[in-house]
Amino acid sequence: MSASSPAIDRSGSANASANDAAITAERVETKYLVSPAELPALTRAISSKLEAHRFTGEAANRLPGAQHFVTTIYFDTPTRAYFGAAKHNQQSNLKIRAKEYYDLHPSLAELATDPEQILRYQPWLWFELKRREGMTTSKRRFRFPKAAAATLFDENRAPGDLPEGGSEREDADALIGHVHAQAERVAPSAIVNYRRLSFQNPDSTLRVTIDLGLSFFPVPKDLFRRPRPLSKSELGRPAGVEPRAVVEVKRRAFLPSWLEQALTTAAGSPVSFSKFVAASEAIHGG
Repeated sequence: MSASSPAIDRSGSANASANDAAITAERVETKYLVSPAELPALTRAISSKLEAHRFTGEAANRLPGAQHFVTTIYFDTPTRAYFGAAKHNQQSNLKIRAKEYYDLHPSLAELATDPEQILRYQPWLWFELKRREGMTTSKRRFRFPKAAAATLFDENRAPGDLPEGGSEREDADALIGHVHAQAERVAPSAIVNYRRLSFQNPDSTLRVTIDLGLSFFPVPKDLFRRPRPLSKSELGRPAGVEPRAVVEVKRRAFLPSWLEQALTTAAGSPVSFSKFVAASEAIHGG
């Protein structure tokens, strides 16, 4: 799990598990598109009230000065059934996606003899079955080795490296059952890469994420068999970009007045923006 995606606890601590459950249970999500000119003031307002949130559990990167990135793989059918549903009703839809997280350390660039020496990553994907009804969202989420994902999505059979039990196994079974129940094959369709800043309150009822530099990429044929991380430099030339920052507010309580005012000043009203829809349109057309 990354600092910005807390659905499954990987730290092993009871406190981390409780915090993750609090922010990932059914919650209200709103999105805003913020121009580069307005972003610095908004970021200052958020960081003055909320602590920066960073993953500290198993295999965490503890080096200072890291920039956190996310590469998200979105899945669809040959007729683009998921895209059609998401585009025509962004307030009620279901998405299948997988995320790989990595960190870059620009301060190490002068010492590096290979680009991977300034990059740290975890050799697994986090698969998600995400449902949205209005402003309320919920997720089913599990960790899975990237190389083993080809078993499910390339060979269309149940993989053998699933979690052995608990909520992760239940979430894995739910996602796999959904995939196998579809009349069409479900396969990777689009990739989105971005840098993420994340902030959270102490009781884990409010999280704000700021996604920067959204870039949309077609899916390489050897996606799940690549030994290197799915970093932006590995994905080739993007099919499209989003120059604005995507700010998401995820909450299980009232929106604080200071945050509402800061968001209104920076962006105006919330928007119905979907990374999946934007990437699909950039890669496959509308």
